[in-house]
Amino acid sequence: MLEIGVTLRLTEFSLDFQIEALEGITVLFGPSGSGKSLTLQCVAGLVRPDEGRIVVGGEVLFDSRAGVELPPQRRRVGYVPQDYALFPHVTVAQNIAFGLDGWPRDRVGQAVDEMLELMGLQGLAERRPRELSGGQQQRVALGRALVRRPRVLLLDEPFAALDTPVRAQLRQLVRDMQRLYPLPTLFVTHDLSEASFIGDQIAVIDRGKVHQVGAPNEIMMRPADLVVARAVGVKNILAGRVIDRGPEKLVVKTGDEVLLTPPYPFEIGELVYLCIRQERILFQLKDRQPKPRTNQLRVQIVGETSDGLNCTVFLETLKSQDATEGALGGTVDLKVDLPVYVYERLDLARGQTWSVSIPPGAIQVIAPETE
Repeated sequence: MLEIGVTLRLTEFSLDFQIEALEGITVLFGPSGSGKSLTLQCVAGLVRPDEGRIVVGGEVLFDSRAGVELPPQRRRVGYVPQDYALFPHVTVAQNIAFGLDGWPRDRVGQAVDEMLELMGLQGLAERRPRELSGGQQQRVALGRALVRRPRVLLLDEPFAALDTPVRAQLRQLVRDMQRLYPLPTLFVTHDLSEASFIGDQIAVIDRGKVHQVGAPNEIMMRPADLVVARAVGVKNILAGRVIDRGPEKLVVKTGDEVLLTPPYPFEIGELVYLCIRQERILFQLKDRQPKPRTNQLRVQIVGETSDGLNCTVFLETLKSQDATEGALGGTVDLKVDLPVYVYERLDLARGQTWSVSIPPGAIQVIAPETE
């Protein structure tokens, strides 16, 4: 287990990082400049926190109160920086063997050969980094980080400079490495699809603060606050006010619409935000007898965009027949993501009116932002 609890005061903000990482991949996800790379550097011993504690497998790497600060070479941390930091003047095999000083020659050779095979670099041992592709250079960097059998692996946006097919291959390689060498791994990225694919858990970070830690599906479907909701791409974030509540429900008015949600600990009259993932909003087919559904809305299509594979449809609610009086009134704007084939099957077009429904379980209710 890797336990991190550190504070580092910066000009723009303070890095106040608290997390526990078990075996598996913990993704540090968030915008550039939020403190993700700094966290890795603190664990590796390249940056000294102002205060706090870092522990790996029961061994203290850093403790400001106890005066413990192991140097980087004694931490047994495998670290792959963004630029790979390969030595250009030596071979692939020599790059991988770096840090194995003091090992018997035959053991060094065996360890390097194992890494060359694991990384798919057979036949490239005598090449220099400049003779390799970007993906091959990344494999060398990974092999060098793993060859010493580290207790922790740190990967700082390792695939950012690679094209999409190579990134996909290396993501799978990192997942496969976890099965062979299970150890706590911190993986930095600001790519949401990468974070969801590769992470056993995701820590969402913004301005040095960890806002939520959880499994990818939990982070995506149940964001803890507005920062997380925006970070994971929730396109429908609606302001509302609680107008009723019960042991199995919360009733929220947003615009002229009234939506039923699962129970949440908010009181009647409180201002809240509804987070609705765009892929959970359902169109009701016009050629079928409509069935009464919870949270059914009448909408008009006011726009659409497409990337060739998926479409985003922009909706505006029509005036509700049973709209209630309240401080929040007017129409509600929604965005819905659909695969292109569904868009074509429904024959959607600007100006059309439709019935859509939002399952109560698809709505996450969160509190407004606080300073």
